[in-house]
Amino acid sequence: MPRNFSQALKLFFNPETVFPFLFGSTFLAVLGNSVYQLFTNMLGTSTRAVIGITIGSLLVFFTSVLWFAYALARMDTGIRPRGKRAPAKRRGLILLVSQADPCRKAIEYHKPVIEKCWLICSTQTLEIVNSLIQEYAGICVSQPIVITDVYDPLEFRNRVDEIYCRLPAGWGTSDVIADYQGMTAHGSVGMVLACLGTRGPLQYIPARLDAQRKPIEALDPIEIVLDGDLGKPKEERVQN
Repeated sequence: MPRNFSQALKLFFNPETVFPFLFGSTFLAVLGNSVYQLFTNMLGTSTRAVIGITIGSLLVFFTSVLWFAYALARMDTGIRPRGKRAPAKRRGLILLVSQADPCRKAIEYHKPVIEKCWLICSTQTLEIVNSLIQEYAGICVSQPIVITDVYDPLEFRNRVDEIYCRLPAGWGTSDVIADYQGMTAHGSVGMVLACLGTRGPLQYIPARLDAQRKPIEALDPIEIVLDGDLGKPKEERVQN
């Protein structure tokens, strides 16, 4: 079968391609009529038989749609690309705050395990941070980490390093996951650099988009699974 067969097939069922669409629609009409004729030959042409054929066709159609929708849902939530997975719930969470909804989604996801959440922000998002601290009192650390230069990745890296260096007693690096999505790209880079140095786990909050590719809903977080050799010198990776 030609590699572009599926693209050619779409042309026959796309109203924008008038002549192929008319040909394809006519073919489907003939096919449908033939199938209907086959059923009437088997079941008869009485009113009862026609009603049975109609109801049976509707049941098959809706069952197929439901099955297809279920299959799509399984593909959307059950299969993740290599290197990504649903994160285990952690005791600690580090967030770059730019919008409230993704932060809420991240915190809610890690309940009831989460005990502490560190909020990193700028002066422009300090109001959002204060509302999150009130909303999640007892979880969010009361003193937000305010970045003075949001275009300095090293400042972000240093602030995240400080969090890992001052973890509560009995906590390990794996108990805290950092969400690198938020604020500026420099903030994300700085957080990733810090986590590469500490081997701290990373996650991000994907979004469901509308037809204009604008986010309309924050989805469950996805953890980035780092290669065990990542961070080692190139020579060591080659030797291994």
